[in-house]
Amino acid sequence: MSVTGKPAPLGALIRFAADEAGAVTVDWVVLTGGLVGLGLAATAVVSSGVESQSHEIAGLAGQSITDLHRWGVNRLANGSFEDIDGMLEAGWGFYHADGTLNGWENLDDPRAEVTWSGYHGVTATDGDYMLDLDASPGNISFGQVVSDAVDGQTYTVSFDAADPRNDNGVDVYWGGELVGSVNPEGATMQNYNFEIEGGAGDGSNLLMISGTGPEDNIGAYVDSVSVGN
Repeated sequence: MSVTGKPAPLGALIRFAADEAGAVTVDWVVLTGGLVGLGLAATAVVSSGVESQSHEIAGLAGQSITDLHRWGVNRLANGSFEDIDGMLEAGWGFYHADGTLNGWENLDDPRAEVTWSGYHGVTATDGDYMLDLDASPGNISFGQVVSDAVDGQTYTVSFDAADPRNDNGVDVYWGGELVGSVNPEGATMQNYNFEIEGGAGDGSNLLMISGTGPEDNIGAYVDSVSVGN
């Protein structure tokens, strides 16, 4: 005797098909939603990265040549002497009677003098101005602490200098020790660079540039001073 199962009612089959179709539809909706969510998340990450890079590029684009310079990002402020805020204008450039020069510490008494590019036939190498190291009434020294210098790390001091009178010079000190002396000749700017080591000398990481030669109100002209890797 055979036993035959009773066929399922047509209504039940229809409900089952509908339920399965609904489940499949829900699965597809969930899967599609997940993929869309991943796509949006990826887009947000990429957009964030692009925005970050664009901000970095915009930031670099706003810097002067000296801020970027030959050796990477410059660790000095106002190395091209373009920040003349607070200085008084004269026919040859700008000065500050108390020796103030933005970004730098005046280590002598004479006033700070920044001259126009082209003064005495010397052309600034970055921007419109350059520093005269023989201000009134004599040779002057300016210093700046490189606060992020790492002990033992080698850095490069770079600057451009000219001397139309051929009787002036520039001394460079690091941590209180003389690391280089130059005597530029002529009105054409020449580049000079010296290697220094973080923490050397007295450990202050103080860079100082000083004018040498006759004190006659016209000294060596300096521009594009930088400290980089």
